[in-house]
Amino acid sequence: MTFAVKRGTAIGSGTENHDLALTGTDWALVLDGANPPAGADVGCSHGVGWIVERLGAHLSEGLHEGEAALAAVLREAIHATVADHGPGCDTTHPRSPGATAALARRAADHLEWLVLGDAAVLFEDTTGRVAVATDDRVHELPEPLEAAAGLEAFIAQYRNKPGGAWFAGAVPEAADHAFTGRQPVAELRRILLCTNGITRLTERYDYRAADLMTLATTNRGPAALIDAVRGAELTDPDPERWSGKRHDDATVVLVDLH
Repeated sequence: MTFAVKRGTAIGSGTENHDLALTGTDWALVLDGANPPAGADVGCSHGVGWIVERLGAHLSEGLHEGEAALAAVLREAIHATVADHGPGCDTTHPRSPGATAALARRAADHLEWLVLGDAAVLFEDTTGRVAVATDDRVHELPEPLEAAAGLEAFIAQYRNKPGGAWFAGAVPEAADHAFTGRQPVAELRRILLCTNGITRLTERYDYRAADLMTLATTNRGPAALIDAVRGAELTDPDPERWSGKRHDDATVVLVDLH
């Protein structure tokens, strides 16, 4: 059985959308590029958009082959992305561009999934219950980013390091720290793959995971989710209490398994 998918994406407050959604006959993925501050040294001339595009292309190739475990597919995609850089690029730089990722693939009668960074996969089972798989380590560091005494030292200590938060893009080892799992397809109705521009609905605006699934399965599909998050952001009485951009890039893929 092939995937039946609907997807949507919207740019945030920036000038480029650094999210990416890709789907195949039995797989789907979303990537969310992690943007460094404007003017920051990242060790090479390639921007976040280039990293996301190359990583997506290599992931697509690995998922199309459909044999290796998802963590191995991600590891090889990161390795190939690193190889795409020129000799003048320093991919060991702590700020080397990266991305969060959510992957799903049907393998016979099971659905395999992977999350790295705060992208998410939502699962609706045949009873209508909705569960969430995500990677919250970026929000669970020993000291919050805003309280870090020195930003560069903070990033060097916690980004793609044991005890820190892992991102795809420059460190193949990051794939070994992804969260993975598998579930019988017979127990599932559908799944959602979302970047954190969508899941801020649950993190900030009191939506439940089940609400996101309900919105995504209306006639408007993923567009209803994007409208909901933009509406919540625009009517937020105190948007300054949140860190980051007021409007993040927002991307979602809905997969109907039956």
